Amino acid sequence: MKRSILTGPRLVALGVLVFFGLSTLAEAQLRPIPIRKSKADREESSLIREDGAVYLEGLVKKEVKVRVTQAAPIYTTLGADRWLGNLFADQEVTLLAISEKAYKVRGRAKQGQVAGWVGKAMVEGLDDEFEENLAKLHERQVLVGELIDEQQVAMGMTQEEVMASLGEPTKRNAKVDKGGHTASFEYITYDRIPQATTARDAFGRLVQTTTYIEVETGKVIIGFEKGVVASIEESEGVDRQAGAVRIVPPPILLF
Repeated sequence: MKRSILTGPRLVALGVLVFFGLSTLAEAQLRPIPIRKSKADREESSLIREDGAVYLEGLVKKEVKVRVTQAAPIYTTLGADRWLGNLFADQEVTLLAISEKAYKVRGRAKQGQVAGWVGKAMVEGLDDEFEENLAKLHERQVLVGELIDEQQVAMGMTQEEVMASLGEPTKRNAKVDKGGHTASFEYITYDRIPQATTARDAFGRLVQTTTYIEVETGKVIIGFEKGVVASIEESEGVDRQAGAVRIVPPPILLF
């Protein structure tokens, strides 16, 4: 059976104004065998995630700090189900997530350290560009995650994302010239072909045994420029539907 690595298809109205409205492979396989992080592993988090919010955990590698400008009520959920207390004014807090009209933060209240949702009007330190880029980064992460689950590759993926999808390449190449740094990964597909042989056993009887040999059936060379997939070269033995190459946005820098 042949494998294809290229093809594949693919914020809650807030009603509490006091809270938010203070302002308005089997027979054919890739070698080596891919070792990938599963979807369940990627989604594992210490936070309970709510629909309509983008969480920084898993998207950014360093903490993002913002400032609470006034005493701010903080709630457990976007729906303001339970009041946790009031954050002290003029303190730096850690941003955990964003939604359309609220931030999830971790900071100090009279009750101690709390984590919950506060209205955006009470927080400063983020610009619209940061929020927009964070949302784009989240969308990209979802798309790349689907590709990895399907063991596929798309233009715009990073080297790390390609390996998460397909495993370690059979061969790597790298080159640095005046145009910059380029690299390529080579993946080879194989079929296991049965071979029947006849020989005599210790008693002189004819016995037939079957062994399997690996025969190369196809090759894919993935080229990288500036760390992202820029070309995909296929040889025979790799199935692909015309025009089905996927493209994802290149990585987005938040800082």
